[in-house]
Amino acid sequence: MKKRIIVISLGGSLIVPSGMMDIAFLERFKNTLRKHYRNWKFVVVCGGGSIARKYIEVLRKEGKSAYEQSKAGLLE
Repeated sequence: MKKRIIVISLGGSLIVPSGMMDIAFLERFKNTLRKHYRNWKFVVVCGGGSIARKYIEVLRKEGKSAYEQSKAGLLE
């Protein structure tokens, strides 16, 4: 049986809702995905949230390229 792929967009505000990473939420999320590994493949895309946007804004003001701004948002 061929596995289907599910892409999930997980916002940064869910991962870090109030300045601290929500480990309990991430554990529940991971366990939910694991329950379905046999039949599904998952791709989880995580947002950078407000912290990434702050880094990007600083780089924009410094005249950095869109590529450099994107990399900072991804690495945050």
